[in-house]
Amino acid sequence: MNLLHRKSFHPVIWVIIVLAVIGLGSQLIFSPQKLITNLLMIGLVVALVYFIFQRFRPGENGKYKKAVKQSKRKYNQPAPPIKKSSASNKPAPFKKRKKDHNLTVIEGKKNKKKNRASF
Repeated sequence: MNLLHRKSFHPVIWVIIVLAVIGLGSQLIFSPQKLITNLLMIGLVVALVYFIFQRFRPGENGKYKKAVKQSKRKYNQPAPPIKKSSASNKPAPFKKRKKDHNLTVIEGKKNKKKNRASF
């Protein structure tokens, strides 16, 4: 994350950053105990908000849990019992098992030519 290669900040943002550094510096010189107390309180509030949003976020976490439940229901079903015939000792012919899959085909536009502007 190199900020030098990205687009530069707006001048208003630079002014806010400079004023914040001046304010922190003056508070560090004149009342360091108050500065430390303020920083700790800000840190606690940010941590509390972060944990609340992580805990009750309905986004990807909920979708992941739903997918795990669905997968367990689908693939953890007990296998049906295999019947053995005692009348003949011939080995059963080899059968290929088809696995059910969850894949779908997405139609693309392979044959459509792009409309490119000529220079």
